[in-house]
Amino acid sequence: MKPFIENEDVGSQCDRRFLVISYHFPPDRAVGAKRWEKFSHFAAERGWGLDVFMCGDATTLDVAAARRALPPGVRVFVVPTPVLYRERVENALWRTLKGRRTSKTSSPAEAISSATGPQRPASVGRADIRWALNTPRGWMRAYWAALDYARISAWGDAVVDTVATIFDPRVHRAVITSGPPFMSHDVGRRLSHRYHIPFVMDMRDPWSHVERLAEGIATPRWTQLAERHEARAVERATLIVTNTEVARRQMAATYPLRSRDIITVTNGADDDPLPPQRRGGRFVISHAGTLYLDRDPRALFQATAKVIRDFALGPNDLTLEFIGDMEAVGGFPIEDVAQAEGVSDYVRTGPSRTYKEALAFMADATMLVTMSGSNMAAIPAKTFECVRFPAWILALSAPESATALLLRETGADVASPNDVSAIVEIIGRRYREHRAGVLPEPVGRDSRFSRRHQAAVLLDAVEARIGLN
Repeated sequence: MKPFIENEDVGSQCDRRFLVISYHFPPDRAVGAKRWEKFSHFAAERGWGLDVFMCGDATTLDVAAARRALPPGVRVFVVPTPVLYRERVENALWRTLKGRRTSKTSSPAEAISSATGPQRPASVGRADIRWALNTPRGWMRAYWAALDYARISAWGDAVVDTVATIFDPRVHRAVITSGPPFMSHDVGRRLSHRYHIPFVMDMRDPWSHVERLAEGIATPRWTQLAERHEARAVERATLIVTNTEVARRQMAATYPLRSRDIITVTNGADDDPLPPQRRGGRFVISHAGTLYLDRDPRALFQATAKVIRDFALGPNDLTLEFIGDMEAVGGFPIEDVAQAEGVSDYVRTGPSRTYKEALAFMADATMLVTMSGSNMAAIPAKTFECVRFPAWILALSAPESATALLLRETGADVASPNDVSAIVEIIGRRYREHRAGVLPEPVGRDSRFSRRHQAAVLLDAVEARIGLN
C-alpha cells in the first residue's frame, strides 16, 4: 500500500522503524493525535522512523499540514473504518423513522425553562453502571457497547491487512499502540503475535479501569469486553505505558506479575516559543478545550457569580472565556447554563481553534482553568499547555486525582469540581492579587512537565526491552 504521507528517510531511519497504531494522528486534529505527533520528533532524533496507521478519509485530509507537523522518517497510512452490515441496516431504519416524524422546535431558553424532568446525563460513572435490561434503553446500551468494540475491531482487521503489505522483518523492530480507541491495543497484540516482534501498549486513558462512560454505552457489557481484551493485550505486551502515576498503580494492582513492565509517561509540555501576552486590566478566566462527560462548569459559574457580587465587578473587570467543542451541560447549551447561574453577561464562548490560535487565546488569560470532572486517573491534555503560561492555574479536580498529584507543590490551585466555596476563595484571592499588581509565574518548571524528558523515559524503556541499550 502506498503511504498517504511519506517524509524523506534520513540515515538509520530507513532500517530502524516502529509500527505505530494510532487511530488519531496528524492531520487529524483530535486531542489523541498530539501525543505521538510530538513523540515522533524525539524518536527521529534517535534515528527511529515510524510507519503510522491511522483512521480517516484520505480524500479529505490535508497532506501539506501533516508534512509540516512531522519529522523526516515518518510514513502515514490512512485506513478507513469499515461500515458494518449492522450499521447499514440501523442507518436505513433510522432514516425511515426520521422521515415519518414531525417535531415542534423551540428556542434554547424555552427548552431550559420548560424542562420538567431530569435530563439524561452525558455520561455515567463506573459505580453507577447497571445492566438495566428491563428497559429498552438498557438493551440499546448493550447493543451500542458491542458495536463500539466491533467497529474498531473491524478497523483493526483492515490495519492488519495493510501492515502485511509493507512489513519487513529486517526493519520493523516493534509495534506501538496508542489508545483510545482501546481496541487499537488488540491490533498491536495481533501484529506482535503474527510477526514475533515486541509490543508496546501506550495507554492514553485507563481501559478496564475506565471511570466514566458515555451514556449510550454505559453498560456492564462494555466493561466486560474491556477486561477481556485488556488482559489479552497485557499478556502479550513487552511494555505497558500509562500516562499518569495513578493509572500505573491501578494497572500494577490488576496485573501484579507485570508490575515491573508498567511505567508512567505523561504527555508533557513542549518547549516551542509561546505567543506574546496581550494582557490588560481585566481578570480573564479561560478554558480551552472540549467540555464533555462530567466536565461541568456550573460550580465555576456559581463561584464566579459570588466573586462578582462580593467585589461589585462588571464585565470590564472580569470575564469567563471558553473555546472548543462544548457539549451540552445537563442537556442544555453552555450559554443557557450561564444565564441560569446569573453570569451570562460575563461569559464569552467560541469554537475550536487551531493549535496556534488556541495558544494565543491562552496567552491572554489571567487564570487558566482545567477540568477533570470526577476522573481520578487521567490528566486533561491541556494541563501541560496551561503550566507553561504566566497565569494562575485553577485545576478543578479531586484532591487525590492524577491532576492534583502532578500539580502538588507547584503553586497551582486545586479544588474539587463541585466545591463552590473553595473555588470562590481561590478566585477571590487571585483577583485581589491581580488588583494589587501581582503577576503570576508559570508553574511548569521541572522535568515532570517536559515532553522531551517524558519521551526520553519512554524511548529508553522501549530500547531496553528490545535489546538496543
